[in-house]
Amino acid sequence: MRRAVGLAMVMAAVLPAPAGAQTSDVVFGEWSWRSRDPGSRPAGLGGAYVAVADSVRTAAINPAGVALIPKAELAAGTANLWAGIGYSLRRGTAPVRPAGPAAPVGPVAGRPTQPAVPAVPCAPARQTRPWAVALFAEQAVTQENQVDVVRGPARSESGSLASRAEEAGLTLARGLVPWLNLGVTVTWSHVRLEGQSAVTNLEGDELSRVLIGGDANKARGVVGLLAAFGPASDPTAFRLGAAYHRDLLGWSVERTEIDRVAGAVSGPRTIDIEEPPVLAAGAAFRVSDTWLLTGEVDYIWYDQVRRTLERNTDAATASAFRLRNRLEPRLGIELTKPSPTGGYFKIRAGIRRETAGRLAYDGTDSALRQAFGEPPPAAFRAGAGASLLGEFYENGFRFDVDISQVVVERLTSVRAAGRRRLSFGVTVRM
Repeated sequence: MRRAVGLAMVMAAVLPAPAGAQTSDVVFGEWSWRSRDPGSRPAGLGGAYVAVADSVRTAAINPAGVALIPKAELAAGTANLWAGIGYSLRRGTAPVRPAGPAAPVGPVAGRPTQPAVPAVPCAPARQTRPWAVALFAEQAVTQENQVDVVRGPARSESGSLASRAEEAGLTLARGLVPWLNLGVTVTWSHVRLEGQSAVTNLEGDELSRVLIGGDANKARGVVGLLAAFGPASDPTAFRLGAAYHRDLLGWSVERTEIDRVAGAVSGPRTIDIEEPPVLAAGAAFRVSDTWLLTGEVDYIWYDQVRRTLERNTDAATASAFRLRNRLEPRLGIELTKPSPTGGYFKIRAGIRRETAGRLAYDGTDSALRQAFGEPPPAAFRAGAGASLLGEFYENGFRFDVDISQVVVERLTSVRAAGRRRLSFGVTVRM
């Protein structure tokens, strides 16, 4: 959805300057530029995952966490049909709780354990992590939008827009020193965008039509850092994480305008689209073997969308639209306990501030003012989830189920914001 909103501003710029001539903009009025939600366990933590970063799922969130994979990990989820694989290029060893009467009683630092149970794995001492690689692919669900506005006396405009995007990425990560990991992800994204709007009179005669279509590719980069502090035998005691996301190459789509009254066709014309950069920073603290607290703040440079508009047209045209940079704080908590059926279970909850990421129009075109009304204030989305975890030495599996729902919003919020989002995930570590 965020990919299409930036296009909204661009569309306004390429149409003729007189008021009432910017016909194609209205179909983008309900689209949002905010980031996609991660599914599975990150969603249950309210999205506060940049400092947790403990599975291959982090390849698209904070690539530095890929360095923590002991050997190999496979994961798949239903949030946006996501799948990934991570592999460490050098096998590590994990100490094992000794068996017999001399077995220590009580939990081992770094992860929850069952007392006096032999062969229960514990966290390895912190070490400089070897090179690790990850591959992932994601297919986003189709986003659709419809809009109807009054264009003038005896004229109305109706439009629709649909987009679908796929993404694949490659991650490379390494520990620089025992307490600091660095990772880089480069993603390739493909989008198919189809939209149209038509102006009709009271008799239903079509006066003009705008066609928008794109089948484009782009590249986006993510750079991440993950630092661990505390005793060397407890690598998960306290973590700081940060990641910066930015487009390396943008998308482009085509727009064609058809004036049926004058019998003229304008276009197609190519327009650039760029997603806003995002900086995410956070901390995760394992209070004990059972409790994990995590927090994160995302800063979104929405003004990059306006800069793209200015590049395609001019500053005067872009000045009629408004989209300010925003902060999105996030908090999460997770409880881990031994499961009565063996292994462990996790229960988590989180909440975050969710900005609308929508354009506002301050110009004189009445139709655009209808389509781009004042964006709603930020909503608050709560998340919750549970996991079943089983492991032996460095082998293990985890099944996740998570749900999120907007709990505080105004009735004028984006329609998609209030939808309940349910996701499942499976992770296998070897």
